[in-house]
Amino acid sequence: MKAISLVSAQKLSLVSLDEFKTLPADGVEIEIVLSGICGTDLAVLSGREEGQVGIVRGHEAVGVVVNVGTDVTRTRKGMRVVVDPNEYCGNCAYCNSAKTHLCSGGSNAGLNIAGVNKHGTFAERFITHERFVHGIPDDMSWETAVLIEPVACILNNIEQASIKAGDRVLLLGSGPMSLVAQILLRGMGVHTRATDLNTFRIEFGHSLGLDIVHPRDLECLGPNQEKFDVVIDTVGNQLETAASRVSRGGRIVLFGFNGDYKYSLPAKHFLVNAISIIAAGEYNQHFPLALRIAHRLPELGKLVTHLYPLEAYSAVFDSLLNDPCAPTIKSVFTPNPKHLSR
Repeated sequence: MKAISLVSAQKLSLVSLDEFKTLPADGVEIEIVLSGICGTDLAVLSGREEGQVGIVRGHEAVGVVVNVGTDVTRTRKGMRVVVDPNEYCGNCAYCNSAKTHLCSGGSNAGLNIAGVNKHGTFAERFITHERFVHGIPDDMSWETAVLIEPVACILNNIEQASIKAGDRVLLLGSGPMSLVAQILLRGMGVHTRATDLNTFRIEFGHSLGLDIVHPRDLECLGPNQEKFDVVIDTVGNQLETAASRVSRGGRIVLFGFNGDYKYSLPAKHFLVNAISIIAAGEYNQHFPLALRIAHRLPELGKLVTHLYPLEAYSAVFDSLLNDPCAPTIKSVFTPNPKHLSR
């Protein structure tokens, strides 16, 4: 089986996995059709985040079920499914308190996450437990379905930040996750504005009816538009800008990953102005809702702009890492393209 593995710090390779783990009684074996490249993958390869060497990367995936265990009851061969990569144990104190996103019972004393600390979905096949597999509606495209995991992440942050219709939200950065968030928030009746340095992303967002500007254009906002109820840092190093743009009583949401970034908190400013910082962590049982919402937002599939075979991994990651102006939004691998015609 072909797969893309992290073979050393900041280095990927296409490998052949000769040993495929045994299917457990509640197991589901899936031929992966699409597996999305996430910002966390890029953070690992750029050195901004650590990655576990020897692990097959990839955690945003959809595919077709090809085998099921003896105890599987609701999943059948041939089903189109989306994978929830966050494999909580279901038995630890956090799981028993309905906080599965904080699970401490995994093999590494924490949440088992496909593509992070266990083999993931940049591979031809993937095995997981039935409770982490969800059927895809017949009328949902593969491209929309592969964004369900990002939708779950964003829903968690929306919930934790108590964002509601009528709020004004500024999103710093307009990468794939931010664009998904903007589409979701618009559907909720939230007023969004976003920034990005990449002119292609700005124009792409405009084609979807989204309000995206270059960061310098924030300085041109009128006196009634200077502050926002919520500011979301999707880049991971924008807290200074977020603090200058959030309104009194507002919320700043930490969303982007950058392990090297440090921020000196102006504690009095935050206290006097009643500004909250929200760190939502992993999503918590948001997959069913994410699936239903994605079903109502088929335009999400337009964000998938590039499909690649596993063999193209080197050129793909080289472009994503080294060309910040590349005309791309969401890039995904196609380990089993034979299913794409469905």
